[in-house]
Amino acid sequence: PAGGQEVALQDVLARYWQTERAILAMEAETEPPATAPEYPAWELRFDGLIAQRSRIIAQMASLRAVTPEGQRAKAEVLERCLPPCLRWYDHADDPEIRLALSLARDVAGGAA
Repeated sequence: PAGGQEVALQDVLARYWQTERAILAMEAETEPPATAPEYPAWELRFDGLIAQRSRIIAQMASLRAVTPEGQRAKAEVLERCLPPCLRWYDHADDPEIRLALSLARDVAGGAA
């Protein structure tokens, strides 16, 4: 049912933003030197958050947004996460990529 999809999407979105805030908080902190005893734990936590965000995005992709709010929320995530992801992609300026980002901006209202 459409309502169930939207409820599931809202749950996944909440987990995405919680994880994104945790990543941003770690990025705002001073990273311990690679030789520091606390570095392995810091790196493990950071890598775990990045992996968790990827799993959440995959879950989000499997859910259909059936309301304008859900569509806008997914577009905001796409608008937020796709540009940094494309830094490592050789074809980031492909017309299809630009179209996807343009659609995300249109739907999200340029929120990110």
